[in-house]
Amino acid sequence: MVDKKCSKNFQKQFCNHTSVDQNGFPLYRRRNDGHFVEKSGVHLDNRNVVPYNKYLLRKYQAHINVEWCNQGSSIKYLFKYINKGPDRATVVVEQSNNDCNNNDTVDEINEYYDCRYLSACEASWRIFKYDVHYRYPYVVRLPFHLPGQQQIVYGEDDDIDDVLDKPSVASSMFTAWMECNAVNGDARKLTYVEFPTKFVWQRGDRIWKPREVGKCIGRIHSVSPNLGEAYFLRILLNKVKGPKSFEEIRTVNGEEYSSFRDVCYALGLLDDDKEYIDAIKEASHSGSGFYLRFLFATLLMCNSMSKPEVVWENTWEYLADEILYNQRRRFKSPDLSLNEDQLKNLTLFEIEQVLLRNNSTLKNYKNMPIPDVDSVSSSNNRLITEELDYDIPVMKTEFDRMFLALTNEQRHIFLDIMGAVKENKGSVFFVYGYGGTGKTFLWKTISAAIRCDGHIVLNVASSGIASLLLHGGRTAHSRFIIPFELTEDFVCKISRDGDLARLLRKTSFIFWDEAPMVHKHAFEALDRSLKDVFRSENSSNSDIPFGGKVIVFGGDFRQILPVIPGGSRQNIVNASLKWLLDIGEGKLGGINDGETVIDIPDDILINDPHDPIGSLIDFVYPSILEKYNNTSYFQERAILAPKNEVVQEINDRLLSKFPGDEVEYLSSDSICQSEFVHD
Repeated sequence: MVDKKCSKNFQKQFCNHTSVDQNGFPLYRRRNDGHFVEKSGVHLDNRNVVPYNKYLLRKYQAHINVEWCNQGSSIKYLFKYINKGPDRATVVVEQSNNDCNNNDTVDEINEYYDCRYLSACEASWRIFKYDVHYRYPYVVRLPFHLPGQQQIVYGEDDDIDDVLDKPSVASSMFTAWMECNAVNGDARKLTYVEFPTKFVWQRGDRIWKPREVGKCIGRIHSVSPNLGEAYFLRILLNKVKGPKSFEEIRTVNGEEYSSFRDVCYALGLLDDDKEYIDAIKEASHSGSGFYLRFLFATLLMCNSMSKPEVVWENTWEYLADEILYNQRRRFKSPDLSLNEDQLKNLTLFEIEQVLLRNNSTLKNYKNMPIPDVDSVSSSNNRLITEELDYDIPVMKTEFDRMFLALTNEQRHIFLDIMGAVKENKGSVFFVYGYGGTGKTFLWKTISAAIRCDGHIVLNVASSGIASLLLHGGRTAHSRFIIPFELTEDFVCKISRDGDLARLLRKTSFIFWDEAPMVHKHAFEALDRSLKDVFRSENSSNSDIPFGGKVIVFGGDFRQILPVIPGGSRQNIVNASLKWLLDIGEGKLGGINDGETVIDIPDDILINDPHDPIGSLIDFVYPSILEKYNNTSYFQERAILAPKNEVVQEINDRLLSKFPGDEVEYLSSDSICQSEFVHD
């Protein structure tokens, strides 16, 4: 312990009365007055009193006593002194005579301040957010215990086998009471509190025997409601008579309950919490959602409610007030909608924050639901919220309708893809089909099936027009941040901790329509990016294509391939997702040596060598002279040509077949005056 006095006084005393040694250290001496004590055979006189450290004495220029604190009281004093709380200083601010201006009015609020002084150590403690204090309900040694939780007292040097062999482990006073009830009819007429009035505990034999002489009053220590089941068991021990086991204590009218709290509730020993439900509903007329959630958290911490989960189920809609409004403001989306599970989860999260600030948590309340932190994080992610913003019942109805309309081939594809999604092991598919074969219908069916289960589907396309055909469709470049100028080693700019990365982690299925239109470097960039994003979850994902996500590419290789400015045929084929059909793999014709014979199916051939365009017109537009006045006839058919001169030739051939004279209409920037001649 240190006692530091005024440095100036010390220096004066040091210079006048104290000599120094050759090194400049002070020499302290205390005179021997003849009195001494003997300690372990050593005579200690006045010269041995007040030991000091000459280095500290010279460094701090003060009297410093150095003592060995060898008693528990000394250690306790030190800790009490350090942790006694912050010092306080009272500061009074007064006006000077020059500023009074002959005004005798005294404003005590402005002139008197009770300022709190924080020392450097306490300020540092609070800056690092260390616990200022920690308190847990004090557990006394109770004369009863929960099943398998009897208290055992043993020394730190006791052998564990000896501790387990103690009679108190096998039979406690409380369990012996239930054993006595099983064999003694008089005992079954008493509660545990009344039991000592008629029976005596024999410590040596560890049994209860009938009392022969004397009187005794039973008493059970009070138990804090924070102890949960122990609190409810104490209530029952004042009411239940003669139980033979814990199971019998939990049984009411032949029905065994799972907890002592439920037994108390069944016996009417607890309130039905209706007053708390009514209080929250009444407060909702004038209080905000934040106030209601704070009120509910306060009731939890006060252990006022018998069944808080019942109060929650009856009032959660009031407690969730402002949650949807706050989310819409956060995402700047006035049309945002949240389902019931999302609203409940966000509300529980807000209540949990109030409890955590008061050193509590929802985990302390057995049957109360606990917020899913991942779901809360997803709800606060605008991208995830947008992808989950759909009506599941409507989606299920739509899926049932579309699934029944699938062809056999589409159904096989559907089942293969859905099997990969359920296994969640990662797969890559390519669904090939030319226009009109029902690819878009299949995509919609798969998306609806996955979204029915509340999962996320990312629908992207290579072009903006194609993306409009998909529910929630986006272009692949905007969704995955793929630039238009690509290199072989490019990686999408997706941050591992960003909202897009979190969306990709929650995604169950990715579909990319019109895939052959995009350069293969875009797919390679997405592959590298997904592997990088999912590597933090599982290192093995870096070896699986697209990080282990189920991804499906769709399109028609007969249509537009990647556009390579100034590129040759070889450049275009090399940039495509794969070779046209099976030619590049040499599966058609002979060996891929530069000369290959390809068999073209007969159903797509024009066999008329003399007039192929005429044969094509007759095939597409049969009986045109009989149906040219029917608009639906032309809406259902069309001829596509690769060159404008071919288009012009087909149009001329068709127009020549129509009866009547050919009329050419020209546009004009003024109204024709003949429109006003009614004759």
